[in-house]
Formats: sequence, structure tokens, C-alpha cells
Amino acid sequence: MVKNPKIILIGSVNSSRKTLEKLIQYELDVVAVIGLDPEAAKAVSGYVDLKTLSDENQIPFQYFTKVNDPEIADFAASKQPDLIFVVGLSQMVKEPLLTIPKYGLIGFHPTRLPEGRGRGAVAWIILGEVKGAATFFKMDEGMDSGAIWAQEIYEVGESDNATTVVNQIVNAIGIALDQVLPKLKEGIFSTEPQDESKATYLGKRNPEDGHIDWSQSAASIDNLIRAASKPLPGGYTYLGNKKIIIWRASPSKIQNHLGVPGRIVLADDMNGIQLQTGNGLLQIESFEGVAPDKMKVGVTLGFNFEKEYFKLLERVEQLEQKSPNNG
Repeated sequence: MVKNPKIILIGSVNSSRKTLEKLIQYELDVVAVIGLDPEAAKAVSGYVDLKTLSDENQIPFQYFTKVNDPEIADFAASKQPDLIFVVGLSQMVKEPLLTIPKYGLIGFHPTRLPEGRGRGAVAWIILGEVKGAATFFKMDEGMDSGAIWAQEIYEVGESDNATTVVNQIVNAIGIALDQVLPKLKEGIFSTEPQDESKATYLGKRNPEDGHIDWSQSAASIDNLIRAASKPLPGGYTYLGNKKIIIWRASPSKIQNHLGVPGRIVLADDMNGIQLQTGNGLLQIESFEGVAPDKMKVGVTLGFNFEKEYFKLLERVEQLEQKSPNNG
């Protein structure tokens, strides 16, 4: 590795910005930044426009919509980079971008690789299915399978949600890069192969995975809400045909009330909104989609497919009876 290698950063979120800040702090030779265009960022959780920071530091900048478009590869190739950092990017980098940097690409993943390769890592971490770490690795043809360059572990507690975990990730990125960037500037770049026998994989999570099943326990629903909270789309339910996003809740300490799962059993200034689940009450602390006065005792949240199905049948029958062709 050459001393003070020429670096391009590609990214779109908070972790991308933190990495760029650290590269600037240690005076690495950042020859360009390639950032996601704001017009293409509507579905990107935690999006950050990297152009402002790049402009402030007089770093050439290029927006992208699809990172593998020919003009992006041409822009990157014109800078003759030694390394390309790909941090906070959901799109898969392909040829010819993969072969442009002299010494390859450095990727990032927020789990303790080789465990937890794949998508939706923040939610899976909060759900307790995998543990967290800020992991930088040399990208290869596999999914998050390249040799590890730096790894800083962080711990997730029972009260953490997506927002606090993202903050922990960003903090861990800073600590990890503090350890390796001074060495990289001197041309030292050492990695450790991943142990394939310990590799696990995470499946992609979609916004609809935040749908709340009120027959689950209060603890399980709380986990889901925390895993789907901002900057993710949120845990959600319905009141009639109104979608309610629940951003924050907690298992209740109240044990002397019992109701039908999904139904509000208490709603007052002293107790807040208490809703029955399949096991225990859940206190609803932050939500949007309906006015607070709609969340009152006796209201049932959730979508009753059987009830709605028969309502639809009844409506169809009424329409058929009114039809002129019905004699």
C-alpha cells in the first residue's frame, strides 16, 4: 500500500458522513466523494446529503442515482483512486467500479462479522438475533465476506431503539477508524480473513415487517416497535382504516387489568394509554396517524381480516340488489 493513498468515498447515510469526517480529520487524500442524489433518497432511512461537507473541504463531488451507471464509473476512474470506501450504501457495487481502485474497495457492516451478513442489520440487532460491531472489511465477490480491516464492538440494551443503535454505530465507526487511519496514512493496511464456519446471514426486512400482531406478548411487540423506530418506517397498526405508526412503547407494570388483545383498557393522565396484548399490557407512549382523543378505552386496534371480509361481502350483496340487471 502506498503512503497516504488516494481515496474515494461512496455513501448516503450517517455512517457515510462519519467516515468522511474521520478521513478529513486524519488528512487522508480524499480525491472525490460520490453521494446519493436527494431525489433518489426518499426510501433511504437516515439519508445524509454528503455534498455540503465535501464542498466545505473542497473535495470533488458527484451525485448518483444508480451507483453502477457508466458515468459514475468514468468519474471514479478519472480520479485514479488507490482505495474506494463504500459505507452506508444499500446498492450492490458491480463491475467496472469494483476494479477501478488499485488496492480494492473497503466496505462497512454494523454486525460482528462473520455473524450477521446481509440486510436489515439494525432491526435484527435490536430483535436480539445478532450482535453489533462497526466492521470495516476489504470487499470481495461475496456478501459482507471480505477480510476484516477494523472492528469495534458496541452493546445494545433492552431500551435501545433504531435511533440509539444508529448513534452507537456512528460512535463505534469513529473509534474503529481512530485505530486504523493513522496506519493507513503511512501505507499500512492489514486485514484478517473471516472464519467462514461462523458465518450467519440476515434476510431483508421490508416496511410491512413492522406490522404489529396484538396476540404477541407486550415484550415481543415492544422489541418490534424499537426495531422499526426512526429512522426506519416504524411499527404500525390500524384503527378502522386509519394507519397508526407507534414510535415508542413499553411493557406495562400494571397487572390488575385484563382485556381483549388489541383493545385499550386504560387511557387517562395517570396511566397513559394501556393496551392489552397476548401477554401483558403495553403502554403506548408516542404515535401518529390519529388524534390522541381517538385512543380511548374500549377502542380496538388492528385489522380484523374476517370482519372486513364479511363487511365486504355484505357490501357486494347490497350493490348487487341495487343493480338494474337484478330485475
